[in-house]
Amino acid sequence: MTRERVLVVGLGEVGRPLYELLRESGKFDVYGYDLDENKMREIEQPANFPEKFDVMHICYPCVDQEQFVNVTIDYMNKFKPKLTIINSTVAPGTTQKIYEKTGFLVVHSPIRGMHKSLETMKRDIMFWSKYIGGVKPEATELAKKHFEKLGLKVKILKSPLETELAKLFETIYRAWMIACFQEMHRITRHFGADFNEVVDMIEDIHRVHFNKPLHYPGVIGGHCLIPNTELLLKVYDSEFLRLILKSNEKRKKEIEDENIRNEVEKIKKRVEALEKELLKGIIKNP
Repeated sequence: MTRERVLVVGLGEVGRPLYELLRESGKFDVYGYDLDENKMREIEQPANFPEKFDVMHICYPCVDQEQFVNVTIDYMNKFKPKLTIINSTVAPGTTQKIYEKTGFLVVHSPIRGMHKSLETMKRDIMFWSKYIGGVKPEATELAKKHFEKLGLKVKILKSPLETELAKLFETIYRAWMIACFQEMHRITRHFGADFNEVVDMIEDIHRVHFNKPLHYPGVIGGHCLIPNTELLLKVYDSEFLRLILKSNEKRKKEIEDENIRNEVEKIKKRVEALEKELLKGIIKNP
């Protein structure tokens, strides 16, 4: 039986672990492509590519929707895949726009995982269900079979819009919560109270009902939370989203105060200790 030819475009924190998982499975003929020649050398990618591919994975970031659409279409025309899978976090409507401009089979299936290390990301990709939103049932079915062949759990959603919004909300939700804790910290300081003691009651309730997780009120960083908030804000005007950005910019200046840094660090240690404690309880009593 002929093995699927699979191309991973973008060999960064998302594409490289996916590329390795595909290679390690031994079930596909896998190729990698990146504009960074060093990344190409790292995987020892031959200069010659097949004329066509069965599956092309898109794994580069979407900062601007129109640019992402145009770049992706260029790759589709260049590598001629039967199916294109967009693993990137994109603005709502991006996948549908690509389909309307090309007529090619395409699905959105966002990667989920922690960008701590290559191995951590590989583990997370295999752990989490791969949500699929296809432009047509045929595209969805091809993506489903492809991921199941890799050994992933699969969940099918109605369309790419659902997966696009789900991925954005899954990350922005955390940004909302951190911004909320930033503001609660400000209010607490205004009244001269101890924030570490204030959040003890929230923690106490969370231990029982698991519905009020603590977040430490530091600066929101990383590759996902703020960029995804900005990405959604470009296509949907929201005062709520702007508040996240405004609060975080304010916190960047506030955190220069040593007292504020120390208070934030206390909450961080409390959050980490609580997470470890609750995780042990889950493992002990599954």
